[in-house]
Amino acid sequence: MILELKGIYKEYQQGKMKVPVLKNVDFSMEEGEYVAIMGPSGSGKTTLMNIIGCLDKQTEGTFFLDGVDIKACSENEMSDIRLNKIGFVFQSFHLLPKQSALANVEMPLNYARVPKKERRERALKALDRVGLADRVDFKPNQLSGGQMQRVAIARAIVNNPKLLLADEPTGA
Repeated sequence: MILELKGIYKEYQQGKMKVPVLKNVDFSMEEGEYVAIMGPSGSGKTTLMNIIGCLDKQTEGTFFLDGVDIKACSENEMSDIRLNKIGFVFQSFHLLPKQSALANVEMPLNYARVPKKERRERALKALDRVGLADRVDFKPNQLSGGQMQRVAIARAIVNNPKLLLADEPTGA
């Protein structure tokens, strides 16, 4: 099992009030499985994605990602998990505007301290996989919305993550 959530609760403090967002969520996923989290606005989809992506922690319940109890992890351990086990494709892409497509895809490999030559080879391969081998030197403002999304996908897959999270994946 790549991820397992049991009895997940999440609440936020708003002034003196506690606002519940997730209540008793159970969810599991096997490696290789594709899952869509759907629901109306305000139903907690983003909160759940933030917990699964180790960007936030649940208030109650257990969450195991690839056998690791996430609630027991330090911030540094969660950073390592995000870097090495999770790929993110954000709705707004979060590309660096002054960097080329290649540099944007290389970024997580740089954080992972992958040597420059290997970093370039892996980034070029990821861009080729998403059909952008001919756009490696283009900056985000020189790309269409769909091409920017594909650069974001290449960046998300370049580290071969165990889990790929996409927020609004059909947006572009």
